Amino acid sequence: MEIHPLDGQTICALSTPHGVGGIAVVRVSGPEAWPIVQGFSSRSWSKSQAGTAILTQINDGSAVLDEALILPFAAPASFTGEDIVECHIHGSPYIQRRLLEMMIEAGCRMALPGEFTQRAFLHGKRDLAQSEAIGDLIHAEHAGAHRLAVAQLSGGFSAEVQSFREQLIEFAALMELELDFGEEDVEFADRKGYRALLIELLSRLDALIGSFATGRAIAEGVPVAILGPPNRGKSTLLNALLNEQRAIVSATPGTTRDVIEQSLTLSGIRFRFSDTAGLRETVDEIEIEGIRRAIGTARAARFVIYLLDARDLQSPAGLEAAEREVLEAQAEVERARGELDGAEHAVQPHWILLINKTDLAPAPDPLPVIAGCTPQPISAEERHGLAAIEQELTADFTAALDSSQTLVTNLRHQQALLGAQTALKAALKALDAGLSGDLIAVDNRAALAHLGRITGAITPDDLLGHIFANFCIGK
Repeated sequence: MEIHPLDGQTICALSTPHGVGGIAVVRVSGPEAWPIVQGFSSRSWSKSQAGTAILTQINDGSAVLDEALILPFAAPASFTGEDIVECHIHGSPYIQRRLLEMMIEAGCRMALPGEFTQRAFLHGKRDLAQSEAIGDLIHAEHAGAHRLAVAQLSGGFSAEVQSFREQLIEFAALMELELDFGEEDVEFADRKGYRALLIELLSRLDALIGSFATGRAIAEGVPVAILGPPNRGKSTLLNALLNEQRAIVSATPGTTRDVIEQSLTLSGIRFRFSDTAGLRETVDEIEIEGIRRAIGTARAARFVIYLLDARDLQSPAGLEAAEREVLEAQAEVERARGELDGAEHAVQPHWILLINKTDLAPAPDPLPVIAGCTPQPISAEERHGLAAIEQELTADFTAALDSSQTLVTNLRHQQALLGAQTALKAALKALDAGLSGDLIAVDNRAALAHLGRITGAITPDDLLGHIFANFCIGK
């Protein structure tokens, strides 16, 4: 049976279990939250004590179950907008389990995944984008993802979307008024003003849509592929960046036959490095598959690090061969990228060329330009030149985080923005073609609907179910 979050029932959940010896929190929300918990407590409290910690005993019949710290919150000044009680108890699995049983016996039901946050949304405590940011905040594993989630939770993105809607609603109201007086051939909406508004909104939408690739990369981890022929030091470079031996290093060509992925946080941003099979002509079927996977990894990467060998660049012929080699690799990756669709295909990978093994031979002086790039000299074996790599990888992302620019991270938001963009472009085209107001109004309404889905101003029930089902129980 489907349960609606505002069914009038009081819900409970174990919110933050910490195991034996720690502290666990049981949260209760709903109209009977206070009476139910007061029924177990040796102390009662009044509305004037909302937000005040109360030390009390939790009684299981005539026996004491635990000594707990109770935090009551009164509606509407609570997370969900309902009366809430947080019971901070000792982390004994028995105490946790028994208190939940007592809650259910007293009339609570167990909360659905994300139901506390969903109730907060339905009571107007958070809009939908902010509610999703709570889930992102919970799952943030590095500083970059945390900063993005906090920024969205603060409501900056929601305010920008709401600003779009308010400006469009104002025009829509005037356009609808024209339709009411259609027989009198009057215009209430300023066409020139509306055209200027459309151009401005399309420009702002372009910036938000364009930020998605950067925002999603920061939130999910920036993919970096390490490419090059065998024995160029790809695995040695990965180990040097990680500062540990994670990939097998051998003088035997073709040692790496599959993609080895490891994560590393640089300047608070998570990068997902992939060590790949060496690129070369081969008849070995396993190695051929490894090379295919290497190209597949590179086609979806934000960065491609390509390794050259300093010993091969000591003559003009060697430099020419390196140019051909890099161009062929880039062409191969670009062909593979042609198979991608949508957002994945939108971002061209940034190529970083490295002249490795400068401990065995000097880098050319001056540094050559190869395939349009100036390579950086490094020695992965000696760990020389790694700081410059890290700087090139992180520069754009740290700048984006430090700026006031809103970064879109959620695919649902991106799709809604693209839908609004399409509708506004159609409205602009209709306006320039001199079409009637009722046709322009259709596109205007479509843009409003797409934008409304971001914040929840327009929200199908199935969308809510999908979003909050991905939350954990107790949140």
